[in-house]
Formats: sequence, C-alpha cells, structure tokens
Amino acid sequence: MRSLDTVTSVPEPHRSTVGAPASATPPVSGVLVGVDLRGIQAYVYSGRRILDAVGRAALVAELTDTSDPVRGIADLVPDTCVVLRDAGGALTVVLPDAAAARDFTAWYTRSLRERAGDLTPVVAHVPYGPTAPVAAGPWAYDVDEALSVLPDRLRRARGYMSTLHDPAHGYGITAVCAVGGGPAEVIDPSRAQDDRPGVPERVSADVARARGIGRRWHRAHSAAWAAGAVTATGAPRLTLPMEVDRLGREPGDVSRIAVVHMDVNGLGAILGEYRDRAGDRAVPGSGALAQRRLSTRIAGLIEALARVLVRAVAATVRVDPGRAPVIPGEGGARPITLDHEPSGTVRLPVRPIVVAGDDLTVLCDARLALSLVRYVLDWLDVDPGRIGDPDDPRAALHRTLADAHGDRPGGGRVVARSDGRSHTTFVPTVGVGIAVQPVGAPLSLGHESCEAMCRTAKRHRVAAMEGGAPDEHTVAWTTRVDGVDRLLGRWEAARRGPLPRTALPLTGTGFAGFLDRYLAADAPGSLTADRDSRRRGWLISALVPLLESGVDPEPEIARRARVTGAPVDLPRDWTPAGLLDAVEMMDLYLDPGLSRALDPRLSAARRAPSRGASR
Repeated sequence: MRSLDTVTSVPEPHRSTVGAPASATPPVSGVLVGVDLRGIQAYVYSGRRILDAVGRAALVAELTDTSDPVRGIADLVPDTCVVLRDAGGALTVVLPDAAAARDFTAWYTRSLRERAGDLTPVVAHVPYGPTAPVAAGPWAYDVDEALSVLPDRLRRARGYMSTLHDPAHGYGITAVCAVGGGPAEVIDPSRAQDDRPGVPERVSADVARARGIGRRWHRAHSAAWAAGAVTATGAPRLTLPMEVDRLGREPGDVSRIAVVHMDVNGLGAILGEYRDRAGDRAVPGSGALAQRRLSTRIAGLIEALARVLVRAVAATVRVDPGRAPVIPGEGGARPITLDHEPSGTVRLPVRPIVVAGDDLTVLCDARLALSLVRYVLDWLDVDPGRIGDPDDPRAALHRTLADAHGDRPGGGRVVARSDGRSHTTFVPTVGVGIAVQPVGAPLSLGHESCEAMCRTAKRHRVAAMEGGAPDEHTVAWTTRVDGVDRLLGRWEAARRGPLPRTALPLTGTGFAGFLDRYLAADAPGSLTADRDSRRRGWLISALVPLLESGVDPEPEIARRARVTGAPVDLPRDWTPAGLLDAVEMMDLYLDPGLSRALDPRLSAARRAPSRGASR
C-alpha cells in the first residue's frame, strides 16, 4: 500500500492543450454536447470531514473547467470546440460534427472515470443546422434552439443508464477505506484511525486525491476570503476550519452545526429570457454566448457572497488580551467561543463548502445560522444604485439584466426598505434551506435535509407567485435529524389542519419579521428577552404540547395569568405556528449584529488587502 504523498495525479489522455475561447462563435451547424454529472451531492458529502467535502467539491469544479490545462480538462477540448458552459457540475460544448462529439465524449468520460469513478456522467448529443444528419436523431435549426431542447434530452438520457457506468474497483484489495467503505489503496499519514491511534488512515485513491485538492483549495480560498477582513477588537490571523469539531463545539455543552444551502430561484427562466433578449436573431449562437456571460456573472455573485459572509463573521470577532476569542451577541444562545491556536490563529465558525454556479453551501455554528441567512437576504436586496461601485457583482448583474430589459415597463423585483421606501433590483431571489445537526453527524445527512428544505421552499414560492404574490426569497429549516422522507412527511402534516403547527417556509419579508417579533432581545414578549426559568418551563411543558396537539391554548393562557397575577408575556401578534417555530430555534439563536459590523451596502468587489488588516 502506497503513501498518500506518492498519489499526486492519474494518467491523463494525451491531447493537445488547446482551450476554446469563450468569445468564439458557434458554427452554423454542428452537435451540441451536454454533460450532467449525477451523484454530486452524495459524492461530495460521503465523508464526515470538512476537508473531504471541500476537496470533492473542488474536484467536481475542476472536472468541468475548460480553462485550466493542468487541473481542469482543457487538454480534452479540441480547437474546433466552443464552450458554452463549464461550471457547477455541468458542461455544454459545441463540436463541428458527430464524430468529433463522440470522440470528445469518449475521452471526457474516460478521464472522469479515472479521476472520480463515483460520479456518473449523463451525456446528450443534439445535432443542429440545415446539414444535421437525420440518422443522428431529432435535430434543431440553430444552436439556440438546440440549447432549449437539451434539458429534456438530458432527462431522457438519465432513464437509459446502464451498469457500464458503475465504477469497477479492484477486488484483490482487502483493506477498507475509512471514508467510503470501499477498497483502500493508499495511506494518509496526516490522519490516524479512530480506533487505533498512531495507525495511519487507509483510504481509496480518489479520497486521497480529493484531500490533496481540498488542502490546496483551502489554502487558496482561506487566504482570499479572509484577506482584508478586520475584527471588532484585536488583529489575529484568521483562518477557516478544516475539521467539523473546530467549527461549532462547546466543551461540556451540546454542540450543533448547521448546513445551509442556497440556490438562485428561477435560474433557468432567467437564463432563457436573457438569451432571447440579448441574442441577435441574425447571428446564430449569439444568445447562447450571452447566456454564458450571464452565467459567469451569477457565479461571480455567489463567490462574492461566500467571501462577504466570511468577512461579516470576522467583523464580529472580539480578541481581548488574556481572554479567548469570542463572538458575542444577543439571543437565547450563549456567545461563541472560537477555536484558536497558541500562536494566535483564530478559526472562524463558518466554512463555505460548495461555491459553484448558482449554488452555495455553508457549514457554520448553528447559533449563527439564522443571522447569516438574514445577512444574505439583506445583502442581495441592497439597492444597486446605493452601492456606488460598478464592479460590485450585484451592481454588475443588475446592470446586465436591466440593459437587456431595455426601456420596457416592469421588470426586476420591488424591494421594500425598512425606511418605508422601495427600490427595484434585477438581482434574483434565493431559496434557502437550513438543517441543524449534532457535531459528528454525517455531513451527507445534513446536506440532504437542507437541500430538501430548499427544494420545498422553492416549490412554495412558485405556487405563491402563481397566486399573484411578488417574487421573494424563501427560507425553511429543520432541527430534526431524520431521513428526508420522514422529515418532509412530518413537515407537511404540521402544515395541515385547522391550527397549523409550522409557518415554514417563510418569505424573505416574513423571515425578517419572524426574527424581529419572536427572537429579537428587545421585542415585546420575545422568547429570548430574559432568562426567566419559570416562564420558560411553562412555555415548554404546558403551552407547546397544547399547540402541537392543535388544542385551543386560550384557556391555558388565562389560567397562567390568574396564577401569576399578570398577563402572559408572549410575542406580539403571535400565532401557534410561529411560536412553535420560534421555540424550536430559541436556544440556537445568536444575533451578533452582522449588518452593523459589515454594512451590506459596501462594495463586494475583490480588493487588495489593506495594510494592517488581519489575514
């Protein structure tokens, strides 16, 4: 069995290192090749370590990166290829004929099998143009029309998967991989087996490869995201954790982390509409290239969001002499004590895992989850005209979509500000899912749960918009550690009945109002306003069971008022569903004042770090 240090790369097919320029014009006729990688989430979150998830997510990004000849797949792209999309686990290219499309598909799937055998490629070929052969199947008139039928062709391709796509590991290896459970092939000297201290961990070659990529990705992004970040007090060296145990663990207390998944709402409709508006019908393929440019801007928005979240959390850190670094705040949860080294390095309790396309997945201390999401919504809803920096990704995306819309009335979405005024922005809304789980639980479980929350929230948004509601963000969460089917079944059951037991999912406006009404420390009757153990005991032991069973709580509230001789102090305009949702999160809510620490209106454009700023 080899050491991890000896596994640096796998043999690659010998191809010419020629990248296709993004500005190249698609030919009048050819074959559109679409590749969609199946099983990405199961692949990324198959382990329990942040490093494994980070490395696998970075590897997925490299497997669709046509601009990098060393770590990406630029050596597989011939000079006759035009790339339309190469991010987020999806690849869309244009090749001149069917033979070139088959050749590219063969080399790409071979490379994918060698580098990440647990991923399954789904491939569809769509010929287009007046000279497209009839034998190749149904064809489109031009590349823009081919792009419109590609999603359906990929869906059909998923129904014809064969066993040939399954990875074929060697059976002569008897050691078991400590991460995936398959055959182990190498030794990772940086990790010891859980039950045998001092014995290196045995892993498969793909796990070792992903860990190497993860370490490189961690070093690069930790430096980039924390560069220029300042803290509330002190100037420590800031870094991001590579272990879940260093993310949200409190000694002697029940420690929980949150997996937060964010996804742009209606991305397909946004891209399709932009392709039709920005494309020139007299120039075949111009809509497809415009769509690629818009996709790049949206990816830049997500990357900037990951960076600004790290910087916002860093801005709340207090490092006082002789004391452990902490993040203070108001709410029912205690302040967060940060993991740190004797040398002064402080690890932030937030860790972006997946930053690709329109997806952002973040791990954080569960006490920060709701505050982080609120900051995300505030950051996306900022008036682009008040940012003042044209390079800011929000301002640039808004300008791009507004220019495509032209001077036609309508368009964009209206955001009501706290000062009573409103503005219009073309920055899209997001669906957010949050899953709270104990430290040490499989990351795959938390991600499946938060992704299910996100999908359900997005479906409720679509249904609300069909009923005439405006376009808004949607947020949903769960603290139950359970299978997705049971989780969704309980959630739907709680929504039904004469007295609903949950108000989720919440719109962006509803989410902000929920936090201000139920969990803000200065709100009348807030559940986090004081530490009255008697009120808390009555709330959990008497009132909550009545609300969960659907019984009218008014008699119990009247009885409580007679016993105490004072009106029961509950949040204003409370509802049974909202109160139950608040009770579920009241012990996990900490508001460190992210918007006060880092104004969302500040430019998020990448800047060189200033002198004296913590790294």
